[in-house]
Amino acid sequence: LFNGLRDLPQYGHRQWQAYFGRTFDVYTKLWKFQQQHRLVLDSKYGLKRWQIGEIASKIGQLYYHYYLRTSETNYLNEAYSFYAAIRGRAYYSRAIKEDRPDLMVKKLRYYARFIVVCLLLKKMKLVRELVIELERQIQEYTTTYEPEDQLEWSLVLDEIKGFIKAEAAVAVLHADTNP
Repeated sequence: LFNGLRDLPQYGHRQWQAYFGRTFDVYTKLWKFQQQHRLVLDSKYGLKRWQIGEIASKIGQLYYHYYLRTSETNYLNEAYSFYAAIRGRAYYSRAIKEDRPDLMVKKLRYYARFIVVCLLLKKMKLVRELVIELERQIQEYTTTYEPEDQLEWSLVLDEIKGFIKAEAAVAVLHADTNP
């Protein structure tokens, strides 16, 4: 369901809007279900915090992709809300202890997505904090699991830092305030 969104054409609301709606419905129901039954899911089925974070991350991605198709910033703000909640509630804080490299990659991708959303919303102070956190997470991941992935993730960091530098160098001039 979720992966099918990537394959949808970028044009024609009829083509993709219904699919997004169904995907939003499914993930909203899943989110509410885990909230209502958290104690049972924790105690009886061993629900882990990173699994909750994974659901929240998917919902954030949905909002971000919807923003990309519509340019409506309220969807970008919703993506930000979910990503900020993941960080604030530390859903991925124990990911390295799970001894699963795939989970650490999900955590790194979450950071990259959150940074992109913050860049678009011009939350530069938070972007700088997230970059520092991402650098630490990359170091931890490549030291523990995949040293050969260091170059790829370093490129991601370099691109982000390039956006930060460019943002600082660009000043938007408004016609009503400049002669």
